Amino acid sequence: MDTNQLLAFDHVVRHGSFSKAARMMDISQPTISIRVKNLEEEVGGELFKRGGSKLELSELGRTFLPFAQQVLETIDKGIEQAKLAKEGKGGKIAIGTLPTLAAHYFSSTLATLHKTHPHIGIAVHTGHNQELLEMLYEGYVKLCIMTYPFFNSELRSLLHIREPLRLVTHPEHLLVHKGEIELSDLIKTADPFLLVDWSVETKRVQRDMIGSDSDFEVPPQTAYDLLKSGMGVALLTETMVSHDIKQGTLVSLSVKGFPKLYRESALVQLKKEKEISPSLNTFIKVFSDEIEKEKFCELKSFAF
Repeated sequence: MDTNQLLAFDHVVRHGSFSKAARMMDISQPTISIRVKNLEEEVGGELFKRGGSKLELSELGRTFLPFAQQVLETIDKGIEQAKLAKEGKGGKIAIGTLPTLAAHYFSSTLATLHKTHPHIGIAVHTGHNQELLEMLYEGYVKLCIMTYPFFNSELRSLLHIREPLRLVTHPEHLLVHKGEIELSDLIKTADPFLLVDWSVETKRVQRDMIGSDSDFEVPPQTAYDLLKSGMGVALLTETMVSHDIKQGTLVSLSVKGFPKLYRESALVQLKKEKEISPSLNTFIKVFSDEIEKEKFCELKSFAF
């Protein structure tokens, strides 16, 4: 059984005769008759009642017709999606990301991608660096956004993102009204200092600055929620808090002696991957554009 046989059967049904169907398909009537005959041998019986003045489907033909049309429709959709995928306008992409990177410019990337390329299917999976690596190795995802540096020689960086971290707190916190803030003031008055693990380096610096006596380590979103409730001081990304700072619901603190820190991440793929699909290239382009809209972020692209 092949698509030519199914097409012949479908055209005969639609046009009500073998001769009209042959003209529409631009083939001879004997050819279309042979295709239908071969199809009947496959399904085990006649698809049309023969001998009458009007061509009619047999019981077998009526039963088989919706399945034949479904197959043809599926093939048409498959061809359309394949063409769109080749042009970077369709297909399906699977992206892995850290949970803390699944918001802001990543979310706006997905929104823009859906609006401009609605035929591209998207699957987003989250995990920590090691889990993301496993997803890459297993072929579960093709690209990952993970903490940089990643110390793995089997990975290739496609994009490097660098965004500043800011010390922030609630507007009613005691430190807001202190004026010039010393590091000792931060240690004594943070109540508490909410340590966020953005990377090995930033975590080490926070511990060195604050000390281990006030050890209160939480995920970024938890730190954000605690700050909004009026509790503590934390180091959060500019993209995470810029809107709140503008609205006055959070306040940025300047502490003497506290170094400027950054959250660094990278969009990576396995080096063994010899190419990037058009749909993934479309994602990378939209992702880059969305990052560049964030005036706080620094973006570096690497040639494939």
